[in-house]
Amino acid sequence: MTQPKGVPPLEPCPTVRRLDAARALPLWTSSRGRPLTPVLPCRIHRLPPTIFGVTNDKKRLPEFHPQTVLRDWGNGEGFRLVDALTGVCVFGATGSGKTSGPAKHLAYGYLAAGFGGLVLCAKAEERRQWEKWAAETGRTDDLVIIDASGGNCFNFMNWEASRPGEGGGFTINIVNLLDEIAGAISGGTGPSEGGGGTDRFWQDALHHMNTNLVDLPRLAGVEISLPLLSDIVKTAPYDKAQLSDAKWKKESACARILQDANEETLKAGAEIRADFEECKKYWEVEFPNLSEKTRSIITLTFSMLARPLVTQPLRKLFSADTNVKPEDAFDGKIIIVDLPVQEFRLVGRIANLTWKYCFQVAVLRRTPLTAPDTYLRPVFLWADEAQNFVTNFDAEYQAVARSAGGCTVYLTQNRESYLRVLKNDAAVDSLLGNLQAKFFCQNTGNTNSWAAFILGQRWVKMTSTTAGQQRNDGTKPQNEGNHSSGVTRAEQMKMFVEAATFTTLKRGGEAHNFQVEAIVYNGGNLFYTGNLALPYRLLTFNQR
Repeated sequence: MTQPKGVPPLEPCPTVRRLDAARALPLWTSSRGRPLTPVLPCRIHRLPPTIFGVTNDKKRLPEFHPQTVLRDWGNGEGFRLVDALTGVCVFGATGSGKTSGPAKHLAYGYLAAGFGGLVLCAKAEERRQWEKWAAETGRTDDLVIIDASGGNCFNFMNWEASRPGEGGGFTINIVNLLDEIAGAISGGTGPSEGGGGTDRFWQDALHHMNTNLVDLPRLAGVEISLPLLSDIVKTAPYDKAQLSDAKWKKESACARILQDANEETLKAGAEIRADFEECKKYWEVEFPNLSEKTRSIITLTFSMLARPLVTQPLRKLFSADTNVKPEDAFDGKIIIVDLPVQEFRLVGRIANLTWKYCFQVAVLRRTPLTAPDTYLRPVFLWADEAQNFVTNFDAEYQAVARSAGGCTVYLTQNRESYLRVLKNDAAVDSLLGNLQAKFFCQNTGNTNSWAAFILGQRWVKMTSTTAGQQRNDGTKPQNEGNHSSGVTRAEQMKMFVEAATFTTLKRGGEAHNFQVEAIVYNGGNLFYTGNLALPYRLLTFNQR
């Protein structure tokens, strides 16, 4: 594995050390027995990112080839583009250096290789952090900032309704956007174990209303937006008598759009007209006949969903004319949703999750290029403090994102952070099982045992020696007694890395000479020390 001549690896470069199978954390040793910790040169590379193609038999690999080396770890090993495509998760306790260590290490590689991407922000400093990383890799011009000023807007409803392609404009896909955001607002990102049927009834009733709600302006040929949908719900008839009320017909947005849809579909085919009749039946028959309790609950739930998105600062960001969209990342743009959850709370979470879901859907619609030696530009979905943004859809996305050039990077403290949000072990295992590359920084708790379990076990030869002497009972000469000894050899299964090892990894800062250690498991790849093949490797990252 080599980089083109004269091209230095990006800073920060890892010091590589091994976790020996028999000892906890020994350093490599030189032929003279002295510790050897090779430090790779760390210089900033500012040339065009295409130079990071690797060579193979003196032949340069095509741009975005899966075997492109993103980070060279020495000894013929490293992190390649194909590894990025299988997803990354980073674990580490607060202050363990997971962001300034392995995360920064990967980010520099992704940026230098020309990836596009979406960055979700949980912490206020993340925008500045990415602006610095982009500047140091020559990618500043590719940054697109989504913030409360509203300079960059994305009308996601109209984006989905008007997109080209065979699946474009389908009501059910637009409604799925609403359902995903509704789940974020309610905190119900995953089904709890043993949930009752009452909640399911309200969810189905809301979904049914949303389907007809989206259908109405679509059939009328009107641009779909959340403010319009909110007006339709607020002015929908609550009893049959209202349908014949002249004032309601004149002032109601629902009545006006029903009339527009009626006129528009008269000119359309029989199938579209049939869709309108079904939609009309809902608003003029089903909705007024709902019990007051049911109607109140589903309209209130919708209002809770729409309210943050039809008021500032999200109204302009998601209801004005679109000037940035997820597909811009396919051309190399790096979209940063600078409404951090730490500062904006629920508003920030809604903004980030709206962008995240739309980005994932857009990535899944990509198809591989058919021309020889051409590859899709990889795009990353990056989330530090990822527990703020995970949903059940992530596992579905990650299972197939690889073929569409999607590269996920999620950072969090521990496995329990995901369990708290997704609510069951099966959902957590489904997500983490599809994030193949795992970096474990210093940590405590059950995550360490889980990490040790992932790295696996090996047979270790154990030798035990016994020796004993029995006191003379007086029947034998004074210098004689009963002596016994024995040697027992057996093989036992031992963890490659014991759980306690993760508690003592270097955490960076002055106390650790600004070095961060992480044990990496890279999707079943083996790392070699002589004839010994190990399923992990210890990397040390320089924070400076």
